[in-house]
Amino acid sequence: MRLRHLFAFAAVAPLLLQSAPVQAAQALPPGHNKHGRYVRWSYPSQMTYGPLETGAADSGEGPGAGAFLTLPFRGPHYITSLFDHCFPNYGTDGRVCRYDGVQATSHSGGPDPGFTEGYAQTPGGHDYLYYDGHDGYDYGLFYEPVAAAAPGIVMVANWLDPNCHTCLSGKTIEIKHGNGLLTFYGHLSRIDVVKGQYVRRGQVIGLSGSTGTATGPHLHFGVYYVNGNGAIDPYGWSGSYPDPWPQDLGDLWISGSPRFADVPVPSVSVVATPDLTDPKAVDVSWSSPGAGDVFQVYVVTQDGAMKPWLLGMAPGSGVFHGRTDQSYWFWVSVTTDLGWTDAAGSELIHTPAVNHGQGV
Repeated sequence: MRLRHLFAFAAVAPLLLQSAPVQAAQALPPGHNKHGRYVRWSYPSQMTYGPLETGAADSGEGPGAGAFLTLPFRGPHYITSLFDHCFPNYGTDGRVCRYDGVQATSHSGGPDPGFTEGYAQTPGGHDYLYYDGHDGYDYGLFYEPVAAAAPGIVMVANWLDPNCHTCLSGKTIEIKHGNGLLTFYGHLSRIDVVKGQYVRRGQVIGLSGSTGTATGPHLHFGVYYVNGNGAIDPYGWSGSYPDPWPQDLGDLWISGSPRFADVPVPSVSVVATPDLTDPKAVDVSWSSPGAGDVFQVYVVTQDGAMKPWLLGMAPGSGVFHGRTDQSYWFWVSVTTDLGWTDAAGSELIHTPAVNHGQGV
């Protein structure tokens, strides 16, 4: 077990004693001035404060010489915990130094009542984004696909501590990238890769979750030296004073700003129309952007039963033969060669009734 994991366990052990978080509707809104018992926010609402990572933001920095990363997800998500440049090894020194030099301390803003290593963004506030000693970034993903941030070889694809499923980062993946660095994906609910496997940029490697020590579903994403020399901040440092953490390598996002991987994203289109030559038949076609798409086509009958019709298909079309005077619709799912999925249904089609004596 790496040294950083031991630090993490020592720091987050008190969280194991906390009660389960309540629904967000029961919590005070961020920035609410009314004092009272603080209730930790819970997903899937995420925390509607902190930086919103959209994949199109301009960080204002140029990429570092070794920039190689894209975001490990798709779609806008809040950053719910930041990298602490002052002490990113889960030790507690009473302050958190953000990537732009802004600091939060246990005195100005105060500790989170449920977690003493978490500090409010502003004095008297309830926005506990800062986590003393945090060595990565937490993104508010609610059981969503997690993608490889760069191509590489899977080093770990397992429970971080196989003997304790409520410890550390739970189901975890580590990928080494051939540049002395690895990326780390923690608290997953599902792992889709195996140790030793080569993965491509943007490939789905698992599903986010809440395994290990976590207060709710999210993704812990970190960048670390393969040789164990510690964590580094992929966002770099833009503070007005020297970076307190000498291990950093600058902005590691390709183009200098976090972007989504440039990979095809599926979007299924399904078209069903009555077959003009056969009252029992329906013409169905399906398609989607993407590469290496595999489609599964199902038919739904008017009693609501869904049955497989054509499985393992390429983009294309087919003729479904049913019965007259019946309602049908078609559900199509797709999986790309990088593991991204989508699904959609057709319009409801009613086959015509056949008059008595009419040939069919």
